[in-house]
Amino acid sequence: MLITLSAVFLFLNQSKAQSAFDSLKIKMAKHYFQTVIVMDGYRKPNQEIKDTSNISKRLKSYGVNQFIFSLNTPIATIDRFSKDSSIRKNTHILLTANYMRLQPVFDGIPTHNLVKLGIGGRMIINTGKKAVWFIDVSPFVTKDVTYPSAPYFRMASTIVYSHNVNDRFNWRIGITKSFLWGNRYYLPFIGLRFGRLDKTNISIQFPRSININLPVNRKLQFSIYTKPQGGMFNFSNHDSIYFFPDSKTFHFTRYEINTGFRADVRVNSWFNFYIATGFSTKNNITFYSERANPSKSASGYRVYFYDKDFAPTMFFNAGLVLKFGKTRSFYNDKNLYDAIDLNNTIGGGDNNISNGNTQILIPSKQKQQEYNLKSVQDLIDYNDF
Repeated sequence: MLITLSAVFLFLNQSKAQSAFDSLKIKMAKHYFQTVIVMDGYRKPNQEIKDTSNISKRLKSYGVNQFIFSLNTPIATIDRFSKDSSIRKNTHILLTANYMRLQPVFDGIPTHNLVKLGIGGRMIINTGKKAVWFIDVSPFVTKDVTYPSAPYFRMASTIVYSHNVNDRFNWRIGITKSFLWGNRYYLPFIGLRFGRLDKTNISIQFPRSININLPVNRKLQFSIYTKPQGGMFNFSNHDSIYFFPDSKTFHFTRYEINTGFRADVRVNSWFNFYIATGFSTKNNITFYSERANPSKSASGYRVYFYDKDFAPTMFFNAGLVLKFGKTRSFYNDKNLYDAIDLNNTIGGGDNNISNGNTQILIPSKQKQQEYNLKSVQDLIDYNDF
């Protein structure tokens, strides 16, 4: 009798607990990626142009003032598991948006506002074993908004195969179409990483960047880096820089190599900021005309009417990072960490800015039991973005 009563009470308690659990209507987060917004400012001081060519005398000096707004947000996540649920596979589709306002500062002519605006998409495929595929398509238009001019359409794209030998070593191979070098180039993408993404690591990602990442704690990370910066922009011929007056616009291109020191501060779960400074080298600006470069071959533009190199100078860079939305748990999942790093490495499309891998948790001295809570956080208190 006692056994029978105990069984009845146990059944009733389980039924009530199940009903209470069902009544919560707990909803899992939809995605592994947060919506991330980066606002990035860059400044390089003016340098005098000393040669005596007609265009150099018109321009007098050259400096850079630049602002970038970058957004990527998940729009679909497809999760799949192996039959025994031991391997997690997923496909992530993200929407990207990028805006750049570049002001090449010449003392001899009024400031031009060169705008680049693009909306694109990317697909990241986690095979669940050792491979992650990354495919990015970033169409954009450039336009000189200071004076009436027609926009010019371009498209950057990248496809990369990333292989995680283990959590301490990764290699990547692919191809990228980029305008970072001031021309239209198809370049190989080759990457190597030594060290865990959540600890000290060395990351070599040609042609994007080389980084030595040094996390101090969960709030602060330092990095020493070198990376190219540049692009191709439509430039109004309002100042008659180009000697054919009937040409309304021409192509202004720039590139440089930035080598410096960066500090990322993780203020809280939704707001980070960073500051960086260092040396800008290999500085170059070039003016191309569409008239002299009618064919759009993969080898890029070859004929130009002005080309100028500049001496090294200092630069200053600062940015804000905003994160929105809850995510599914992926703590210590090397493939999902790699997917986040790929999204960060090519996060700004052809603008080559980084959000600092803000979604990857830096380990602290917390007890393991506290980390275990992280693995079930996607079961409670979610507000879908």
